[in-house]
Amino acid sequence: MTHRRRGSWLTLCACLLAVTMQMIDVTAVTVALPSIGRDLDASGAQQVWIPTAYLLAFACALLTMARTGEVFGRRTVFVTGTALFAVTSVLCAYAPTIELLVLARVLQGLAGAAMSAQTVAIVTAAYSGTRRTTAFALYGGTAGLAGLTGPAIGALLLHLDMLGTGWRGIFLINAPIALAAIALGRRFVPPESKHSGVGSGGRFDPVGVGLWSIGALMIVYPVMASSSFVAAVPAVAIGLATLAGFTMWERRRRAAGAHVMVDIGVFGERGFSLGCAVSALVYGTFTGFVLTMSVTLQTGLGDSATTVGAITVPFALGAIVASVAAPVSFRRWDSRVVAAGAAAMGISLFVLGVTTDFLDRVGFPWWMAIPLVLVGAGLGSVIAPLQSTIVAGVEPHALGSASGILPTVQQVGSAVGTATTGAVYFALLPSDPVAADYLTSQRTVLFGLAATMAVATVVAAALPRGVHRDVDADQSIVSTGVPQ
Repeated sequence: MTHRRRGSWLTLCACLLAVTMQMIDVTAVTVALPSIGRDLDASGAQQVWIPTAYLLAFACALLTMARTGEVFGRRTVFVTGTALFAVTSVLCAYAPTIELLVLARVLQGLAGAAMSAQTVAIVTAAYSGTRRTTAFALYGGTAGLAGLTGPAIGALLLHLDMLGTGWRGIFLINAPIALAAIALGRRFVPPESKHSGVGSGGRFDPVGVGLWSIGALMIVYPVMASSSFVAAVPAVAIGLATLAGFTMWERRRRAAGAHVMVDIGVFGERGFSLGCAVSALVYGTFTGFVLTMSVTLQTGLGDSATTVGAITVPFALGAIVASVAAPVSFRRWDSRVVAAGAAAMGISLFVLGVTTDFLDRVGFPWWMAIPLVLVGAGLGSVIAPLQSTIVAGVEPHALGSASGILPTVQQVGSAVGTATTGAVYFALLPSDPVAADYLTSQRTVLFGLAATMAVATVVAAALPRGVHRDVDADQSIVSTGVPQ
């Protein structure tokens, strides 16, 4: 192996370490919410803020951080973001109150966006041809596996209780991983060429940054902070109006030949717009499902975190198998695979809702692993082929914007899904709930999530068909399988 090729693979390793750390952190923390709530005396609504604050900060900052990498250099921003992710993870671990933990999660989300926004571009620059295809396959597979197994890993860390750290170990484990990623990044990620247009001190779009960040924030925050959904409507309407203003501003700048954060024109492509809608619905459903099931089993029924981690195993296996089979099924049935996967998720969630009372039996009813496997299989059948469908009609000059918009939409969907599902779940619980109350609330949420996937199925059925265009890895959006 030549020195150059060895360096490129170590560059990939740095990116894989970063994405693994980030994906595990996102999903592992949901298992620890009941433990965090007991330790920090946090209410159910406050617990929901722990994953939501991170996702919201991540989503709002992702587009800005991608531009930051272009201005100051991707290696510099990657290393700095990774270092800050480690520091903020330690702050999360030792937060003495729930308020400070939520604040630390916001800072961690900003650091995670700075780190994650650079990885796809770094891998693209490090490889070409078939080696780039292989690199992206490894990247997507690693990210997907890390996210899907995150709850099981979180449960294992809680069970091991290393050095008596309890739930804090879920955050502390990030520090050594980050140090390894930093060492590899500093040594093997090449600096940008002076002629590449990256790291040349290009100009920001502060108005666009402000409009996007405020709009995204106003959509999610009121859902969590308001006493009812009706009370949240005015603020959400303001958020939507702000995003409409962001769209007009970006179009105006583009017409004037100025730099834009994103190419809004990609939304004119039907497959991209519909695909983004499906993606947001699916990611929001996934995060809401994991969150509420964790609370029901641990807080409501008194099960251990290990049990919660164990039930995610069949889910993860179903998703992984379906993701592996997705390329073949997509070539045969095209975008119909996406609609079928969404329908499978919806039907399986409905079955879980009907059988919710069985969760209160002695010992977990392991036959329920069947609908759990099908929920995961449906997720895997949606995510992998959805990427090819989304980018197929996007013009080459707009693929960079598409690659930034889609993960942002996914994270906003995850944040909204977590916030909305959590708000409904805890609003249905009485002031002094018993096990039956948790089961009733969980059943209602599962039926709601099933209805959401029914909507996703209808939208997915309208996706363009006959899209058998092979998108090269440098023109594709990496599938992670779960929310970042």
